[in-house]
Amino acid sequence: MLAAAACAPAAGERPRLAKPGKPAPQLRLPKLINAPLAEIKNWDDLKGKAVVLDFWATWCENCVDSIAHLNDLADQFSADPVVFIAVTDETEGDVTAFLKNHPMKGWVAPEAGAEIFRAFRVYGRPYSVLVAKDGRVAEITTPGALAPENIRNLLSGKIAPGGAAANPAAEEAVLAEFYIAESAASGGGNVKSSPSRLQASSMPLKYAFDFAFGAVDRFEIKPEAARIMDASYDMRLRFPKGRGDQLKREFFLKGLETALGLKVRDVSREVEVYILKTAPGGPVNVKKKQSPGDVRFEGQTCVVDGGSFSVLGEALRSRLDEIVLDETGVKGNYAYAFDFKDGDKKALNARLGSQLGLRLERRLRKIRILEISRPAP
Repeated sequence: MLAAAACAPAAGERPRLAKPGKPAPQLRLPKLINAPLAEIKNWDDLKGKAVVLDFWATWCENCVDSIAHLNDLADQFSADPVVFIAVTDETEGDVTAFLKNHPMKGWVAPEAGAEIFRAFRVYGRPYSVLVAKDGRVAEITTPGALAPENIRNLLSGKIAPGGAAANPAAEEAVLAEFYIAESAASGGGNVKSSPSRLQASSMPLKYAFDFAFGAVDRFEIKPEAARIMDASYDMRLRFPKGRGDQLKREFFLKGLETALGLKVRDVSREVEVYILKTAPGGPVNVKKKQSPGDVRFEGQTCVVDGGSFSVLGEALRSRLDEIVLDETGVKGNYAYAFDFKDGDKKALNARLGSQLGLRLERRLRKIRILEISRPAP
């Protein structure tokens, strides 16, 4: 702990992930609606103000239901130094059209980059992060749980319970823990994780597999397990440090089997996937960067300001709903952009070639699959 304190970030630096009681991750919002600013470049643009970040989407029914409640809070505290910012990754055009029938009293930030959602641990929507005037994360919650008292606490600089352990000695005395309960709330809630611990509220079960297994290429969920996998859960997982990842997985899987009746097989299988490769003469229109940067969507254009081509692979995977593996062999961080226009896969491949000097190929590759079933009792 003393060594970690000695290596703590210098003043002005911010952590990569949000955690109650700690400085908030860096904030960059390229567009704003209903705001006196055109964009937010960093937290300096909000100096002296408390901030309520509401992560939402027009397609999220619970998000839409929360608008009236958030509008009421914005009205009630309109004379106080607090800003309500509704953050979404949808296009400015779609959001502007939505606001015609669903007005919002706070600021609205469309076309927010994926890095903002990752930094603030947004596993589902609606999802709210409260940041105090001194820049610390005061609370991670959902908009439905916000009350005037939460905003008053935020303005006074109070940090919600959970920002730090109330009794560190008692916390350290716990050797192992597996707790799971189906959540009454919907959408993402408070998520805290480390290599040996996971604590989350209202989280889809798939994300818990990241804690135990790391990267998984595909989930194959049997029909009898579908409802359980689709539900959201409150979870506390703790595993003794230094016991190894294999034992951690066994502990996690035994808990799932005991509590939910789930059986999980971790298998490798050769299947057809898309691989991202360099075309002759490629890559083109890329610029070498010394360090990682942000990733964002500007309309249908994916803009990477310092990242590998695996970032593009993930964006392609989302659009194609297919596994895309980066086999370009290009190492390091680069700045580049790719325009995801509508069209079939052939047209998309042609644009990859003309814009970046890359191509997609269909190939057999061995991938990691989790097969999840629920045998009858």
